[in-house]
Amino acid sequence: MAMQIQLRRGTAQEWTSANPILAQGEMAVELDTNRLKIGNGTAHWADLPYDGFARSEEHTSELQSHSF
Repeated sequence: MAMQIQLRRGTAQEWTSANPILAQGEMAVELDTNRLKIGNGTAHWADLPYDGFARSEEHTSELQSHSF
């Protein structure tokens, strides 16, 4: 049976306006910037750092040119 995982998602503006507290380990993505944050259960969105998975446009296009 296939499993589907969905992340919380919204635009940077939506996240900034709502400024929620993400649960510990909960991942959420900014749809317009392709950046994500991982919750710690206590910090608001604005206080969480972006993770290390964000990619530059150059790196993204380089990845897209490879087949896996």
